[in-house]
Parts: sequence; C-alpha cells; structure tokens
Amino acid sequence: MNAPRRLLAVFATVATLTLAVGCSSDPAPEGEARGGGGAAAGQAEPRAVPGVGKAEKKADTTGLVLPIDAYDVSMGQMVKTQLAQNALVSDCLARYGLTIAYPKATVNQGSPHARRYGPPESLAAAQKYGFHMAQGDPRSFTNDMMVRHSQEVVEVLKGMKDDGAGTPVTSFRGQSVPKEGCAGEARRKLAQGTGEGKRVGHADTAAAIKARSFEIAKNDPRVIAAEKKWVACMADRGYINYKQDSFDAAADTRWNTPKATSEEIAVAVASWTCGKKGNVVGTWVAVETAYQNEQIDKNAETLKDDQKRLVEENKRIDAIIAGTGGAAS
Repeated sequence: MNAPRRLLAVFATVATLTLAVGCSSDPAPEGEARGGGGAAAGQAEPRAVPGVGKAEKKADTTGLVLPIDAYDVSMGQMVKTQLAQNALVSDCLARYGLTIAYPKATVNQGSPHARRYGPPESLAAAQKYGFHMAQGDPRSFTNDMMVRHSQEVVEVLKGMKDDGAGTPVTSFRGQSVPKEGCAGEARRKLAQGTGEGKRVGHADTAAAIKARSFEIAKNDPRVIAAEKKWVACMADRGYINYKQDSFDAAADTRWNTPKATSEEIAVAVASWTCGKKGNVVGTWVAVETAYQNEQIDKNAETLKDDQKRLVEENKRIDAIIAGTGGAAS
C-alpha cells in the first residue's frame, strides 16, 4: 500500500482492462544504476540519502505533498485519461451497435499518499473506515455493483473470443474488428502524439524517482528504527502478529470485507496511534524529501521536458472528452 502501494482511483473491471496503455518498467532516474554493481537487491546504497535533520513530528498523511508531486501526474489527470479512454472505447463499440456502461471514475479527495506509510491517514479516518479507503476502495464493490457485459461486448472489446484459447475476433456483424479490439484501438488513438516509448498519463522520470525514494527510505536506518517502535507499540497493545512494519496491519487479509469491522477499526486506531508514537510518517517524509530534492536537481531538464509533454497530452485528452479528438486508428 505504498506509492507503489498507493490507492489512487478505482475504475472497476473494464476500466482496468482498457487502461493498459503500457507495461514497461519505470526507468531509473539519472544517477541511479539499473542493476549491476552496488548494494544488494532490496538494500539502500550507502549514503544514498543526503543528510536528514531531525524529522518533524507528523502522524497524518491527509493532504501530504512530496517534492516530486510537482512533476508527477495528478489523480485528476489520471481520471481524465480514463474518461478519454472510456469515450474512445464507447465510440468504437457503437460502430457495431454495442454499448458499454462504466462506473463513474472518481478521485480520492485526500492525498495520493494517504496510505503510503502504512497507518491510516488520520485518526478520524481510522475510527470511521479502519484500513478501508473513504472512497474508491475495490473491496467496497460487491458483485452486484460490478459492471456486467455481454459476451459480444467483451469479445469486440478485447478482439478475441472468450474461449480460453485467445482466438482472435476479426469481424463482427459484417464489419472488421480492429487489432486487439476496441480496447486496442482506443489505446492507439490515446497514445498518438505521446512520443516514442512514452506512456499516456505517465511521467516516467517523476514516477521512477517517487518509487526509488520509497525503496531508499524503506531501508534507511532512521525509518527502520521508527518502524521497530511501531512494532513494539502494537505488541504492547496485544497485536503481536505484526512483526515487520506498519504495513503488516493494513495488509491483514481479515480486512478483505465490503466494510470495516469493529476489529479492523480497533487495529487501525492502534496502528495510527503507534505510528504517531514512533513518528513513522514524519521519519519517512524527512528521508524521502531529502532524496527527492536531490534527484529533482539532478534530473531538472528531463522533468521539465516531461511536464511540457503532459501539458500537450492533456490538450489532446480534453479534445477527446469534448468529442473533437481521436484520429482514425
């Protein structure tokens, strides 16, 4: 449940299927080796983080902003990208006399880092929702709430039969079906003008720095010490099964329910309380901020180029949503 584990926006089954615009790994930012020598996997390089002063006392992540956020894609931009993708898919399916209904794309109104460090974003959130998100949590969807689609829609959408063999669907009702179906056509239209090797709705360098800063901080002695305090505090309250760090409680499979149980709420409150006692959030933020600021300076030109690309990309996405964009595939 970090940035890597972050919960940003939930678009349900078909949205997940159609938004797969790319799946390559984030590139390492400047100054970061991609494999080879250096520290062992999963370990921070010695002196990887600049000197960090005394961490500010901080218990909440509500509204938390990290330095790299200024260069990354916002949750609002992600939702707009999804809306454009949905519009293109709907237009494609309409050519075959098919329709599709999407659940409303929503944005969590809090910080995109609400659960970046394990404990709930605030005591109030823990008391009301436990480890569930206030909105957009996939576990809040029940089967009858999920969007159902006919076999015809699914096959034209994916461009393949639902026969377990992946048999291509090349035509439907006398019309040819685009490669990879309407989902593939929508992806290609959305990506036009994005640039070679670039992904729509994705700031590569910023994402790489954000992911790397999390991993660096995770292995930093100061963060490890804060997490140990959390473990000890939880054990004092009788929660002895959470032995590693503050993510253990949030990841407990017992919370895979539509709504938070009273037991989940109790554990969530304890997690937030112990996080405050050990200054888990404040320590993580201090270490990540130091590393991100250093990387922003090193990658200033690349980050600036990515921002320019995203501005142009947003213009295309706005045009698609308004019904004036989307060239033929």
